[in-house]
Amino acid sequence: MLVLRPKTKFDISVEAEITPELATKNLKEIENFQIYCGNRTLKLKDLFEISKQGDEKKILLEGDFSKVKYIGFGMDGGEIIVKGNVGTHCGALMKNGKIVIEGNADDWLGAEMKGGEIIVKGNAANLVGSAYYGDLAGMSGGKILIEGNAGNYIGDKMTGGIIEIKGDAGDFIGTEMRGGQIIIHGSCGFVGSDMRGGEIIIKGNFELLPSFVEKEGFWIGDVNVKGEGKIKKLQ
Repeated sequence: MLVLRPKTKFDISVEAEITPELATKNLKEIENFQIYCGNRTLKLKDLFEISKQGDEKKILLEGDFSKVKYIGFGMDGGEIIVKGNVGTHCGALMKNGKIVIEGNADDWLGAEMKGGEIIVKGNAANLVGSAYYGDLAGMSGGKILIEGNAGNYIGDKMTGGIIEIKGDAGDFIGTEMRGGQIIIHGSCGFVGSDMRGGEIIIKGNFELLPSFVEKEGFWIGDVNVKGEGKIKKLQ
């Protein structure tokens, strides 16, 4: 297992595509792994304390990683545990493996995720499981579980997979959604704009667009785009 701890509190963002694959490399390779801090190119050892035991594809991040971007970006197996907060784009384009965040997650958590599992013990910000601006599809597989609250634009252009939020969420949930499932145990704002497929299940209050048609126990739409998505109440 590879253990990383920040040497200091970061005032500006750090870009570090840290994945479990890094844990399989030798210590020298890990220390010299290239990262970016502002307009500077640095080595991992310049900003983090590093310790390694064995070659298991597992990384433990201890401390405040809220300014560190792209953790778990595109990862294809193994496990990352974050004992603190994490920055933007965590688990984006993830294919397999598991990420556990014991604090909060910033924007773009699991963006365009294809597989694997992400668990957030705290809150998540905006654009969970969403498509990047200009792209046609968001999350297509895997599962994201948020035990706290989440922000706006959850599951934007989602085509598959599951997003489950134990708390509340913001506005514009499942916009342009085409597949997959979003489950919200609390309340949220507007849901399903331009929705074409998939399912949104909500236990609390939510804002329903007039372009959804009520059926027996659920609503279907968005009829403005000839959509067949379903919005249901969680029992």
